[in-house]
Amino acid sequence: MKKINVGVIGAGYWGKKHVYEWRLLDNANLLGVSDVSPENRELCKKEYNVPYAILDYKELLEKPEIDAVSIATPNETHYQICKDAFDAGKHVLVEKPIALESKKAKELVKIANEKDLVLAVGHIYRFNNALHKMREFVQKGFFQKIFMIKLQWTALHPPLKGRDILFDLAPHSFDILNYLLDEWPKKITCVAKTYRRKELEEAAYIIAEHKSNVLGHIELNWLIPGKTREIFIIGSDRCARINAVSQEVTIYES
Repeated sequence: MKKINVGVIGAGYWGKKHVYEWRLLDNANLLGVSDVSPENRELCKKEYNVPYAILDYKELLEKPEIDAVSIATPNETHYQICKDAFDAGKHVLVEKPIALESKKAKELVKIANEKDLVLAVGHIYRFNNALHKMREFVQKGFFQKIFMIKLQWTALHPPLKGRDILFDLAPHSFDILNYLLDEWPKKITCVAKTYRRKELEEAAYIIAEHKSNVLGHIELNWLIPGKTREIFIIGSDRCARINAVSQEVTIYES
C-alpha cells in the first residue's frame, strides 16, 4: 500500500495530538508542520523529527510531495485554510467545526466533491466503541421506542481564549445524535450564558426536537468540576448510560 504524505497545520494543544497520531500510522509519513509559534515548530522538529517546520501554512501547501493536511487551527480560520488546501490539491482532515457558517461548510463540501478530494471532519466519537454498539442496538430496536437522548459534556476549565462552548463542544453532541438516530433535528432551542468574561459563552443548554419525536437534551458547561462525557438513551423498554471516556455502557431494564 502506498504511504500517504501528510502535513499538519496548527501544532498547538490539539494539533500536537495530530502530529503524534500521524507518526503512529504505518501507511503515513508526516513530512511537515506549520504553526505561528516558533516554540511549537521547534518542538515538532526536535521531538518528532518533522522534516519541514514552517511558519506560513501556504508554503507547506506548496510542497508537491504532501498529499493531505490536518488542520487544527482556531475555528475562525478553518474555512480559508481548507479552501486553500483544496486549491493546492490536498486532501483535508479538519477539526470541528468545519466552518463558522453553514453556507461556508456546504461550499467546502461542494469544492471537495468537484475536485475529487477527501474532506473529513474530526468527529472523534464516530470511532468510539461504546457508541458503535449503541448505534447497532438502536438499529436493531433494542430500546423499542426511543423517547429521549441526554448528553452531558461538562468540565471545569479556565476561560479559554477565543473559544466558546457552543462551537467547541456542540458539534460533538449533534454529530452523536445524528450518528445514533440517522436524523437531524427539525427544531433547536438554546440558552447560553457567559459568566467569567464579557463574551464567548461558557455554559449552554440545548433542546433538539426530531421528526421521530425523539427529544435531545444537551448540557455543555465549563464551570462544573470533574470531566463528564455521558450519554443517556431513554427508551420504552430499556435505557442505557454511556461513558464516552471509558467507553463503558450500563443497561437498565424498564
